[in-house]
Amino acid sequence: WPDPEEAFMIMVKFVEDMCKIALMYCQMIKARAEELSSSQTEAGQAANRLCVVVNNIEQLRMMILKLPKQLNWASLEQNTVPLITPEQIQHTLHQQLQASVSCLNSEIRGVVQTLATKIDARIAQHIQELSVCSDSNNPEDCITPLMRFLEQELQYLNMNLVQENFNSLLELLWNHTLDLLKDATKQQVEKLDYFRKLQFALQSLELCFHGEGCGLSKDALHTPAFIALEKKLDLCSSTSRKLIEKYFSARIQQQEEATPEKYGAVTIKAFYRHSEQKLYIEVLNAVNLLPMDSNGLSDPFIQLTLEPHHEFPEIATRTTECIKNNLHPLFDEAFEFLVPPEKCKQDGACLLLTVFDYDTLGANDLEGEAFLPLCRVLGLNEPEESINPSRVPQIRLSLTHPGTAGNDILKLLGTRKRDKEAQAFVKLRKQRAKYSKELA
Repeated sequence: WPDPEEAFMIMVKFVEDMCKIALMYCQMIKARAEELSSSQTEAGQAANRLCVVVNNIEQLRMMILKLPKQLNWASLEQNTVPLITPEQIQHTLHQQLQASVSCLNSEIRGVVQTLATKIDARIAQHIQELSVCSDSNNPEDCITPLMRFLEQELQYLNMNLVQENFNSLLELLWNHTLDLLKDATKQQVEKLDYFRKLQFALQSLELCFHGEGCGLSKDALHTPAFIALEKKLDLCSSTSRKLIEKYFSARIQQQEEATPEKYGAVTIKAFYRHSEQKLYIEVLNAVNLLPMDSNGLSDPFIQLTLEPHHEFPEIATRTTECIKNNLHPLFDEAFEFLVPPEKCKQDGACLLLTVFDYDTLGANDLEGEAFLPLCRVLGLNEPEESINPSRVPQIRLSLTHPGTAGNDILKLLGTRKRDKEAQAFVKLRKQRAKYSKELA
């Protein structure tokens, strides 16, 4: 145009009007959809109408984003120099455009949220039906109605929404579904089949929302809420014996991650002979123990048990001699345990070495506990002829205190009032924690 400054002002006014019209149209189609939805009892039709609204707003957003190229803003900027500075163009045209796009994005999110809320209600209904479905039924039969509903809804939505908005909707639905399943876990505390049913539902829903790569990514699915729920269902659906095995696995992991030798350490040698089906343990010493007596020393001895007890019910507890007034006791005692190799490879199977301070009056004080995973013992996975008993390497194990490791498992076991084995295990571990003199 002959007058660049006038051309710029006309462009500003034109873009302003275009943005206003887009936002006005957005409000009109939203209002019309809400009006029609309020008179509709069919949830499916209301959801379909909201998809139309989202797509229309998406088209408006794309149209606004194309304005700079269609109206040749680059040429306008060149022709108006130096009358109009780049900062003025940025402040008027570009910022106005971005403000409109932000408003449309917000409107899209709002409609997607409304759409998710309508579908959430149906998901909640199906999960409620899943919760009351007989625990004796096949879990797949209980989850089938929900999976059919989701397959039908998500297939339609995937076809009728752009991928970005479809993924936003999936994230909202996924997070709400996790909340519903979490609420469902607060019921039926002692029924393992109930939690196995919910566990199967979570696994099926994860596959559904992933959609073989067409839905949410694994990273998007594996939120902190999902990980926590997956762990809780894994625990709640486990037998008490399996939970006890998990407890010892947690304590072994705690030992590996603990501050090195905060409570001292024990040194042992260990190897296994397949021909005899025997586990050989030599307790060498303990070092840097905490003083438990008023004289600044301790009277330590070590108790050896194979855990979990249900895997080794006939193996008696072994005990070393008590070494008086010593924080670095030398034991040099050997022990043998008759145990099949397959038992050593069970989850959580370990040699528990508990260091006590002997007290003449009252209960012995706990110096610390050390765990030797039996699956790692020399000779268990190697040819017997390759093991020289005189050259078995020493193993130094840091002592730990009960702390918080495995507390969630103990809490769950404590709720199983009818399970005598669970109650006995919790009682023993609570006593062990009580004897601990760990400072808060």
